[in-house]
Amino acid sequence: MKFEIRHALPDDLLAMSAADSRAFGITYTSTDIDDFRPLFDPDRYLLAYDPADATILGVTGAFPFEITVPGGATLATEGVTWVSVAATHRRQGILRGLMDRQHREHAEQGVALSVLTASEGGIYGRFGYGQASRQREVRIDRRLARMRADAPNPGGVRYVDAEEARALAPDVHRRWAAVTPGALSRSEPWWDHEFVDRAERRGGGTELFHLVHPDGYASYRIHQSDRSCRVVDFFAATEDAHAALWRVLLGLDLTHTVTSEACPLDDPLPWLLEDPRQVRTTDLADGLWARILDVERTLAARRYPVDIDAVLDVADPFLDLGGRFRLRGGPGGASCERVTSEPDAHLNIATLAMLYFGSHRAHAMARAGLLAADDPAVLAALDSAFAADREVRHGTHF
Repeated sequence: MKFEIRHALPDDLLAMSAADSRAFGITYTSTDIDDFRPLFDPDRYLLAYDPADATILGVTGAFPFEITVPGGATLATEGVTWVSVAATHRRQGILRGLMDRQHREHAEQGVALSVLTASEGGIYGRFGYGQASRQREVRIDRRLARMRADAPNPGGVRYVDAEEARALAPDVHRRWAAVTPGALSRSEPWWDHEFVDRAERRGGGTELFHLVHPDGYASYRIHQSDRSCRVVDFFAATEDAHAALWRVLLGLDLTHTVTSEACPLDDPLPWLLEDPRQVRTTDLADGLWARILDVERTLAARRYPVDIDAVLDVADPFLDLGGRFRLRGGPGGASCERVTSEPDAHLNIATLAMLYFGSHRAHAMARAGLLAADDPAVLAALDSAFAADREVRHGTHF
């Protein structure tokens, strides 16, 4: 069938919500839609529609963020969201048409990098996205999780109400994001939305309780049905704040378990406990996906823990934004430029995104057939150069 694509209009939100509800099996109330309106920028949304009757057949949108890259610099990025195609119109090129136009517009606007979280893992690789991080969920039996006798006990945590938490959390979040690869910024409207705590959206849990430390913040709910604590938000700009917040969360009376998605693979929490096994991984999946739109700017933005000088032949069959690039970088900064010289390594743009944030190794990509280098020393150099000092954590659901 034929379809056309246009930017959304303010009045499209109701119909878009209906399409999103069908695609993801969720229900939007009028209150939900009103709560979302401050975050809705129609110019950042594209609609595929039937020209015969204007029925919406597909949607894609984006949120503006700043993302921290290894080394502490930030890049403006677009967080792709609301991606769906009507079940009645699959395999007709709608998703490809939407993604093509959206990402070409982003590139024309000077966006160097776009990101998303994927509902299914097999969709976005063909559009040049690579898995940039891993998302871990942990479950801790609070009754058995005892802090080591010599573990840090800095104190400084207190309860605050939502109004005070809203005033204090953004500054702490900015400081946490500055030292966390992959961290996404939050605008003032986004922060307002984070503190909307409708009773019907609590999943049977309590209202949010808020903990603050001069360098950290956490919010959580208690579910009396199974005596569990669900950590909703957690970020700490210092190790003292991290230890202090976890001491409080693991000291909650009348609570049997604590669950959290804010515990990356390199989190020090297990090593604060007498028995590290009490931090049990209950789910490990892909987290953030990244799509490089400007190879030169993106590679030059981050810092590299060791010196690197390599020519990368980058294939981009979707948008044709690849080519040969010479990357020269180190702890003090980097440069990247197009060249015509012989490459040291061949890879596609999705693989480059997987390496970029340091969550994956060049050797693993080579073993999977996603990267080729004649000289084994090149793989070792790429492994060392693209390493990051922390696990990637984006920290904001979108």
